[in-house]
Amino acid sequence: MRSAADIRRRWLDQLPRMVTRPGMWASSGQAFDVMARGLLSDLCFLDEREPDQDSVHAVLRSYGKLGVAGPFIAMFGKDRTCVAEVASVFAEQFHRLGYLQVTRLLDANEWNHLTAGLLQRFDGQDVPRSEVEASYGPPSLMVDKRVLCYAPADTSGWLFFDCFEDHGPGEYVPGAGRYEWRRNDDPLVRAVRRPARDFEAGLILTLYGKVMRWGPGWWLDHPESLPDDQQAIAAQLLAVEASDPSQSLRTQRDDPRL
Repeated sequence: MRSAADIRRRWLDQLPRMVTRPGMWASSGQAFDVMARGLLSDLCFLDEREPDQDSVHAVLRSYGKLGVAGPFIAMFGKDRTCVAEVASVFAEQFHRLGYLQVTRLLDANEWNHLTAGLLQRFDGQDVPRSEVEASYGPPSLMVDKRVLCYAPADTSGWLFFDCFEDHGPGEYVPGAGRYEWRRNDDPLVRAVRRPARDFEAGLILTLYGKVMRWGPGWWLDHPESLPDDQQAIAAQLLAVEASDPSQSLRTQRDDPRL
């Protein structure tokens, strides 16, 4: 019969693989959430760290009643599994409690370089994963080869770059009569998540992320980040639309901008 120490050691041995290859452990963000919460609770119970467990649960509650996966699904739809994003949230908490080691911790200068000018560089811009690594160096942890996690040495809170490749039907192969999916080894960043008081306050959507969330016509309903001349154009178009009942009464599903 295995002792509690043996079980604990086995769990800790599995943890790095669990957070870096989460799709092998769960098929959805919700499922990973349940599994990771259970593991964290078991480790804290064995180590008699109930106050630390309570502090982690306070962080997790900030994601809402639908769990950590909730805000990600709300942003990008129920057809997105968001396993990697959920795993990255738990990776930070496991690291904060000392259960997970990372390959790199950023010192104060590196962290300041990383966090300075994030809005200007990423909000409404398209940035590939390779550009993030070229600018800021290798991540502290990579989840599923597409979520880059950067951890400061002072444990004040991680910063995440969520990259995403939309497979869609793939690329049409002339003469073959079929679509063929080809892996993109340098996917675009969809969102940046910064340490903040809540999920939304820390979120920066790239241009790719805005289109994925609201569709190609996102700028008409969300013009606040646009230059003044484009905001004026958006306002004029919305005014025209509001005066036309064939346009103003349509549902979002019918909106040709989406």
